[in-house]
Amino acid sequence: MVISFSVDLKEALEKIKFAGEKITTTIERISSYDIPLKNYGKAKWAIVDLLNEKYYCHFSQPIDLYNWLNYNENDEVSYFLNEAGSNTLNYAEGKIPSTFHLWLGRKGFVIAIEQEGKGFDAARVDALRLRENEGAGFEFFRKCQSTIFFDDKEKAKIIYFMQTWP
Repeated sequence: MVISFSVDLKEALEKIKFAGEKITTTIERISSYDIPLKNYGKAKWAIVDLLNEKYYCHFSQPIDLYNWLNYNENDEVSYFLNEAGSNTLNYAEGKIPSTFHLWLGRKGFVIAIEQEGKGFDAARVDALRLRENEGAGFEFFRKCQSTIFFDDKEKAKIIYFMQTWP
């Protein structure tokens, strides 16, 4: 799959055979100037560690956030967490994701990165291939094997990543 503007969370949860296990991590801000990068990093690693523990037999290699730095695009979870997180750090109104969500299923999982404030026009960014920095951003989303989708294609505040298996 790649970017989909027709998939929604309900459909994704059905596809992964959601088993009722959901983890949510909110990144608390102390003030409007405080950007808690330490908590942001811990939240990403917590997702990686849990996925490696629960679904290790479905991955050809363990998920490792450093794979993104080494351009190992086979680790789509690492790429998603880092690219979507980086986009939020650079462009979101709050300059950091507000919440990470993880839904665990028998046939896969869904990760979501949520931002506060004004949403962005994901359909426009994709259609016009808009790119303001050197990251891979939507370019990675277009070519990954997993499904990337949004809560609202024109006012997106949540970006989702769904990985499934037979």
